[in-house]
Amino acid sequence: MTKEQALVKLYELIDFYYENRDLPVSPEFNFFEQIEESCRVLDVDYETVLKEFNLKSL
Repeated sequence: MTKEQALVKLYELIDFYYENRDLPVSPEFNFFEQIEESCRVLDVDYETVLKEFNLKSL
């Protein structure tokens, strides 16, 4: 995954979170794992992203 792809993916995941956070998702879908992978590619701190965007597991 390129940095550009990771940035788009991170944006889509954050958008998904705010639109669908109270809805059930497939058990195979691991939101936080995908956020972590995007952060790794972008070389940004995962915990900071979670904190700044207020991303919490329900």
